[in-house]
Amino acid sequence: MRRDRIGIAPHALLYSLSVIYGAIVRLRLLLYRAGVLRTKRVPCPVISVGNVTVGGTGKTPVTIFIASLLKESGKRVAVLSRGYKRGGKSIETVSDGRVILLGPDMAGDEPYLIAKRLQGVPVVVGADRVGAALYAIERFSPDVIILDDGFQHIRLERDLNILLTDSINGFGRYLLPRGILREPVEGIRRAGLVMGRGLSGKPDMELIERFKLPVMEYSYRATGLVDVADGSSKGVESIKGRKVIALCAIANPESFFSSLEGLGATVTDKAIFPDHHGYTQTDLNAVMGGQQPSSQMIITTEKDAVKLEGLNIPKASVYALAIDVHTTERERLKGQLISIAGRGDRGGAKAGGERGPGGRA
Repeated sequence: MRRDRIGIAPHALLYSLSVIYGAIVRLRLLLYRAGVLRTKRVPCPVISVGNVTVGGTGKTPVTIFIASLLKESGKRVAVLSRGYKRGGKSIETVSDGRVILLGPDMAGDEPYLIAKRLQGVPVVVGADRVGAALYAIERFSPDVIILDDGFQHIRLERDLNILLTDSINGFGRYLLPRGILREPVEGIRRAGLVMGRGLSGKPDMELIERFKLPVMEYSYRATGLVDVADGSSKGVESIKGRKVIALCAIANPESFFSSLEGLGATVTDKAIFPDHHGYTQTDLNAVMGGQQPSSQMIITTEKDAVKLEGLNIPKASVYALAIDVHTTERERLKGQLISIAGRGDRGGAKAGGERGPGGRA
């Protein structure tokens, strides 16, 4: 999916499937533009964080960052997520803002991580985003809703679409399943703001500039290493000069490896599992290789760490690299978010009310 060149036969098959997929996606978008399919506005401002590619753009850290900015400004925030690969399909409360009510299996690893990181912020999961939004409004009365991974969920109208870009792979050239695009790249014009890492000089910037989209660069900052066994933490400087095993099941593992190397670690082994993999004790034992825990240091991501909870992990053997989002335009972004959250008193909105495809939905 992430390679421009593969064998002729695989390319022909996957490209043909991409054409069919693309036709379906384009038809759906056309039906929304024509008003045949209707968007629905809920009586609360909605901010979406998403992308046009498959995985690897940092949606979860950015969602946490945006929710934190709003929360520290005194706004009541609720986060909605589909809960990819979670057990069950009904609308559920992962966290009521005080207590985490579902584990990662039932919540999904990303919503569970969001709930752990955002104390005081309710997190709701459900494939029906409109229903989940109304559920959150009824139970938690938020000033603003953040829709995690919602760029393609056009049915729920939103006040701001934040589009994230992949600084390593960009948008790519092909639609699924040949490439990584979820929809035709022209869909980026629905964005009200583009956020990305290392955008300067990237070919994709030409497309972003063509649509005259506002751009904000951000970066990740490692804030510590958290012992997965007991939750204790220590500084990231402790891995400088150390040989480590990198363990992950994420869409873009190279970004994680680069982060570790940027902190001065030497990645001697890479234990890569499929995205959203559910770890077993056998998996962990295989990574540890039967060695004494003191003789190695395994580093994983925060997203992977929540799926390792409950396994038999010796203390000081597996650490999660905790990261935060940093941008030099923090105050400008904060002001924009607060302005949107303040639209909750706009009046006239009816729960579940239908609209045409106007605005940046």
